[in-house]
Amino acid sequence: MYANGWFTGCTTPEDFADAAAATVAQGYTALKFDPFTHEMQPFHTGYVSGTISAGGEELGMDKVAAVREAVGSKIEVLIDAHGHYNVPTAIRIGNRLAEHSVTWYEEPVPPEGYAALAQVRQSVAAPICVGERLFTRYDFLPIFENRLADYIMPDVVWTGGISELRKIATMAEAYYIPVSPHNAMGSIQIIAGAHTMMTVPNFYRLEFSIAALESYNAVLDKPLDIRDGNLLLPTGPGLGYDLDTEFMAAHPDPAWNG
Repeated sequence: MYANGWFTGCTTPEDFADAAAATVAQGYTALKFDPFTHEMQPFHTGYVSGTISAGGEELGMDKVAAVREAVGSKIEVLIDAHGHYNVPTAIRIGNRLAEHSVTWYEEPVPPEGYAALAQVRQSVAAPICVGERLFTRYDFLPIFENRLADYIMPDVVWTGGISELRKIATMAEAYYIPVSPHNAMGSIQIIAGAHTMMTVPNFYRLEFSIAALESYNAVLDKPLDIRDGNLLLPTGPGLGYDLDTEFMAAHPDPAWNG
């Protein structure tokens, strides 16, 4: 897997460096984060213009540099842009990120902007990853046909399930594009994505949020089996896990009531 959510509570480059080193010590060999979220608050509502301030950009780059120095050259660093930038901003940031040997630059522009993505792809040295907000194999077809990405990250929930995820992965295989499922929706999503990827020769890594591990395990009949940054799957019927419905009934999320 690659680790997400390892940076909870971090604000300074030094914080990020310490958290990254601690995560690598747990056995993870790839880390993902968005180093520019300090200007996105309230979360995902910043960057309406598609730009970032010069100071904010420098702070983000300082975080990336600190993480790279802390983990060394053999650990993969993945950067998420959440689709917030306009084309010139995405290009400038992407080329600066390439100087730190990032494994991918995720969603540099909004997901519906295929033409904008093409401009960025042609002008950025960093590898491009897209796909968490593309919903079917038909949404991915322009990505493949126009060579718009180096990696794709379909979401097993948003694509409609295991079958559609498998079809998208097969299409990507024909273009020699690695697949790395997006995981931000819960424990069953992680398990379903993992089982699907066991059948995918062009599988890269599975996303995993360290910060959410306790909540993931709380709703399952047994904890996820994670060892040295790897998820081991059970051999039982179905997905090998059942939901703890009694726990879920006793701990409803207030946001879902009413």
